[in-house]
Parts: sequence; structure tokens; C-alpha cells
Amino acid sequence: MTPNYPVEIGHSLEEEGGAFDEEKINFYPPSLSLPQLQDDNNISIEGSEDDEENDETEKGEAANKKRPGMSKVVCTILALGAAVTTAVVAAVSVTGAHRYAQSQISTSLLSGQSKAGKAEPAYCDRLICGQNFTSGEKITLSEDLFCDDNFGTASKAAKKSRNCAITLEGDAELDCNGYGISQISSLANDALLNCNEDTITLEKTNCGELYYYRGICLSGNAKAKNCRVDTFFDGFYVESGGEIKDSLVLQNRVGIFVNDGPGDSTKISKTTVRGNAQGIDVKQTSTDNKIYIDQVRSNNNVGSDNIAKYGDGFHLYGKEITVKDSEASSNARNGMVIDGAGTTSVDLKGTIFLRHNEASGLATDNINSAGPLNGTLNVDGQVNIYENGAFGLVLRSDTYFDVEVKKGGSLISCENGNKDIRNDGASTFGDDGFTCGTTKGGTGSPLPACASCPLCS
Repeated sequence: MTPNYPVEIGHSLEEEGGAFDEEKINFYPPSLSLPQLQDDNNISIEGSEDDEENDETEKGEAANKKRPGMSKVVCTILALGAAVTTAVVAAVSVTGAHRYAQSQISTSLLSGQSKAGKAEPAYCDRLICGQNFTSGEKITLSEDLFCDDNFGTASKAAKKSRNCAITLEGDAELDCNGYGISQISSLANDALLNCNEDTITLEKTNCGELYYYRGICLSGNAKAKNCRVDTFFDGFYVESGGEIKDSLVLQNRVGIFVNDGPGDSTKISKTTVRGNAQGIDVKQTSTDNKIYIDQVRSNNNVGSDNIAKYGDGFHLYGKEITVKDSEASSNARNGMVIDGAGTTSVDLKGTIFLRHNEASGLATDNINSAGPLNGTLNVDGQVNIYENGAFGLVLRSDTYFDVEVKKGGSLISCENGNKDIRNDGASTFGDDGFTCGTTKGGTGSPLPACASCPLCS
């Protein structure tokens, strides 16, 4: 018997043959239109024509690899056996021995002539794992990038570093064009998902011998889109603001980790996060930062045998949180957790689904803080919370929220395993807009006046 709930908004993202299948992408409301390249083997990197050559810098021995600034040139290289000619500096993603073979073949080409009859330039740039891109640089992939750096021969500095496969700073932009950035692990993926060692070195050693801790790192409002990221401790890592959109994040320990500071703002949109130990984990502790989640599905995140708090679709710790037209369902723990201390404003807009999670649909908690959580939970749309294993909406004893449903909105919590709405503290509820079946309150804790749940058909 299935309750007569609203039909889910369509939203799917599949990968096939190393790139997203455009016909299968149905983000809501519009479909994603991936940019088309004239040459499928082309990777372009755009930068200033007057860039000075960057000095190679190191952070310990696990340095991000800077590449020389280049003006636009014509460069012929070989991408997995196919010659590539492009009007801008080119790069290819290559791994291990192939990287060496690539360089030998490219070198031999330099002594010949291009199709235009002109000698090839003496340098063909390559995109490799560990690079750092700064303000003004725009990078587009045309094939998957696999990171197989040898952990066994890595320096001590690299082994204890939370290093990144690709780093974007300032207003740098990465368009993966539907291709993936992946790391080659020596162990099964569950070793990564269940990893909980005392040090970074032990994590990297015992959880897959992974050279890179993070996949794509964004800082200073950098942007990444159309990416598939897998097999890192943090798939995406955002610090000091950034934007992620039109991406697929899977089989990482944490899919997307946001660690913003004062005045920072991060936006995640039109993105699917699935099969990670933890879906999206946001930690913003300042009084003036913002997190905006729009058209995001964080489903089927599997939790960890060794990290109790993992298994949530959204774990949000911040001062100003907006979630719109999104879903967190079928997760090993909760659909959405609002965490933190002090005052928090949470706005749920459009259509939200929180269903079939093993614990609760929407819960407050203070895992990452020691103090009470105060603030507002505003529903400006339709929030559907149903068929979760424990509770639908649960407000813990140290939570002091004003829960308001705006005119025309609704919060529906029905058919959950224990109680549809539970209030253990002093949170309060507005007069209208609630639908629920069963409720439970602590001593003196108010409960909403609910309309009855719809009958099963």
C-alpha cells in the first residue's frame, strides 16, 4: 500500500563510456546541455596571453604542480593514439607508463611539420593530476583523468598531506565536459568508505594507498561543472567559497565537503551525490556565510562501519542555509541533518523529498558543536517526509527552532517508522501547514496541529 503522495520531480544523471549520456540527463526543471567540442580528443586551457612563467612551488614535497603560463599557440600531441591539433594550448590526461610514452611520441612529432606546414612549438602542455590553476584560467577536459601516482614511493610530506588532484583558486573555472576525475586504488572501495584512522598517513596507507586525499579543490569562489568525481576521501572540497554544478559525485568517503569561513558563499546545483559514505557535509561557523543547494539529489549514501555520523544525504552546519527543489532519500542514516550552535536560518523552498532513509528524514543535532542550536526553519514550498525508518521530523532537546510553514506551503510527514514529528525540546510550530499521523513531545514541548495523513490506496 502506497500513500497518495506527490509525484517526484524527474532528475537523473548517468555516466556511460567515460562521459555522461546527454539523452539520459533530466535535471529538474531543465535538461543539462553539455558543451560540444569539435574534436572529442581536445582539451583546452585558456589563460592570459601575457602570463609570466610561474615558478614551481612546493607545499612540503606534496606540491601542486604549476604549469607555465602560455600564449595561444598551435600544438600537436597524441591523445591515446590519436593526433590532436588545437588553436589553444593543449593538454591530455595520461597515466603511468602512458604518460612516458606520450612524451616520447610528442617529442618525435616536434621535428616534423604540422598539417599547415609549420614547425611545431617546443612545448606541449599536459593536464596531469596535482595541478593548480589560478584566477583567470579556464580549463576544459575532453577525456577522463585518472590519477595513479605511486603512493608507495611518495615522500613523507605527500603521505601526510590532504593534497588535491586538481586545485582551482580565485575565479578559475573547470569544465569537465562530462568526463571524470578518478583515483586508482589498490584496495576495494569499501576500504575507503570505512576508513577511520588516527592520522592522514595511516588513512592513505590503510585505505587504498591513495596518493591524493581530495579530488577537486575549490577556493576563493572558483567554479567546477560537468564533472564526475570518484575514489577520494573528499570528492569535492570547498574552502572560502565556490560553485559546483551539473556534476556526479560517487564512491568517495565524503562526496562534497564545504569548509567556509567569514563572508563566504557556496552554491551546489543540478548535481547528483550517491554511493559515498557521507553525501554533502557542510561546516560553516561564521555569522555571515551562506550555503545554497538547488536541484541536488543526495541519495543512497551508504555510511561507514567506523564513522558513526556518516550516512547522511545532507549534513548542514551553517548560519544561512537554503535548500530548494532537492532530495535526500534512501541513505544509511538521515536524509537531512541541521547541525551547529548559535543562530541558524534554514529555508526549505520548492519541492523537497526526504524519504526511505534508515534513520530520520529531517533531524537536528549537535555533533559538531557543544552548544544549543537556535533559529528558524522556514518552509516555503512543499516538504515531503515519509517512510523513514525512525522519525520523520525530529527536533532534539538542545534545539530551539521556530518552525514556520509559509502561506501556500506544506510540511507532510507520514508513514514513518516511529513518530512522524517528535519535539524533545522547546521548539515551536506555526499554526498551519502541517500534515502528520503520529507525534511525540517531551515534557512541556509543543507539537503542531496536523491535518491527517492521506489514506493509502
